[in-house]
Amino acid sequence: MPPSLDHLHIRACFRLEFWNEVEVSLCFYTENAPDLVDAILQKITFTQDNSGLAASKWLERILDVTNCESLSQVDLRGSPQLDVRDTFATIQNIDKLYIHGECPNTFAKKFLEIISPVATEITLFKIPFETRKEFQTFLKSNLNYLTIFTNKFPTFKFTVGDLMVTNALKLNIDKLKLTVKEINKFFKNWVEKKCDTRLEHLSLSTNEDVDERNLLEGLKTVRFPENQERTFHYSKELDSSSDSFSGGYDLRRADRNKATITFGDVYGDTYISFYAWK
Repeated sequence: MPPSLDHLHIRACFRLEFWNEVEVSLCFYTENAPDLVDAILQKITFTQDNSGLAASKWLERILDVTNCESLSQVDLRGSPQLDVRDTFATIQNIDKLYIHGECPNTFAKKFLEIISPVATEITLFKIPFETRKEFQTFLKSNLNYLTIFTNKFPTFKFTVGDLMVTNALKLNIDKLKLTVKEINKFFKNWVEKKCDTRLEHLSLSTNEDVDERNLLEGLKTVRFPENQERTFHYSKELDSSSDSFSGGYDLRRADRNKATITFGDVYGDTYISFYAWK
């Protein structure tokens, strides 16, 4: 955020560690406060021993004193001892939320339940849900942008059924284990209006061989020229407001809604994108 004429802007960074330690960094924009030129960065580590407060209480106080309504990024690692609902009650937006493999399932699920509605982008490096029903309940919530790294949990298989119920505006699945035939089935289900209509952009990668014939089998598509670029605009600001691409295959369903499928090889993997125009 650029400095204004009558405000001192401060950027606060903190790390709440599972061993009950909180590290706070304060960065000052000093254009309008020359006396603070030597205090551009201050980093302090607090523990219960040197401050008398648990790390979770320090986090609550920082959010309260700064009147913080938005967080740029939250990484969940370990199991901080805090009440998620109370601690993050004032937060109206989190740009990026990362659920890492070290985060216990119980804590991750509680955090997702409370924070998902205000998170712009959620990235899962683990699936914290014990059952397929729990996982699909999460997928059905009104998510904005969801990324799943399936190679981080090799025993879990993301299914066509999961894809069909996902209610995210933008879904990115890395190293998808679905076959090309299953991906083709999803496209056919979209044409037949059997999957969620809120999805605007699906992107996925697979190491299976993909060609026009097996990916588009049974679909009535029109090829768009490779030398012409188009721009797809999301209905709301996500990690970006739009995405540009060239070529692709257009298809329509009975209600005349249009979608575009693009795919190409990058370092041995095939990347497939599906754009549902509104």
